[in-house]
Amino acid sequence: MKFKFRENNLEIFYEISGNTDGPKIVLIHGLFVNSDTWCNQIDALKSEFNILRYDLRGHGRSTKPTVNFTVQNHIDDLYALLTYLNWTKDIYLVGHSLGGMIALQYGIENPAQIKKIVAADTFCFVTKEAVEGVVGDIKNNTLESYALLLSERGLIPYNKATAEFISKTVTDHMTKEDLIRATTATEGFNICEKLKSLNLPVLLLVGEKDVRTPVQASKMLDNLLPQSELAVIQEAGHLSILDHPEKFDDLVLSFWKK
Repeated sequence: MKFKFRENNLEIFYEISGNTDGPKIVLIHGLFVNSDTWCNQIDALKSEFNILRYDLRGHGRSTKPTVNFTVQNHIDDLYALLTYLNWTKDIYLVGHSLGGMIALQYGIENPAQIKKIVAADTFCFVTKEAVEGVVGDIKNNTLESYALLLSERGLIPYNKATAEFISKTVTDHMTKEDLIRATTATEGFNICEKLKSLNLPVLLLVGEKDVRTPVQASKMLDNLLPQSELAVIQEAGHLSILDHPEKFDDLVLSFWKK
């Protein structure tokens, strides 16, 4: 079922599916794309979990603010949505890339609500230089060419149909200005030291060939977190939820059952 949650002047698009009597799991997508990119996880999770997936502010079918926002706004949006749904305890958070950053910070701020966290292909800080590099790439390409570039850099092995699907999640809903605003929202994000206080079970997943958030980044997270385990998905790229979904899903389900 598809819905829109309204708070003030903001609408957040979300979907709920799966086993309504099962444990609650929230899927948080990455930068520029939307919740459709979890398509390969729904079938694997729906018999066990009550699944919530949603489009972040500035992405997909949710409101695109015309003023700057931050990762903290993403945290506040998720808190408001979960409160509205009365999803307030024993939640499993699964985040990919930017979604992993959000999941980890949400766990730091709201540990009593969370049971376990999966953070895939992610990191604990974003530099000004990294943001400037992405913004430069966006400005130097058309929207369509940049959207395809995301797939070329993130899918291993490259698959044309999957690349076109990813591109469509971007170009159908966002402008270049939206991409730039979503990127600048991450500037200054840094929760590395705070991770030491995150006393929740965390599974870190990363593609072996991820060049955006490489294996070494996840190893750093593993060293900072008190209760973490790290799994490297062999031959996978940054978009591991799409290029190696079966392995990704198996690892998530195994972690849940522990």
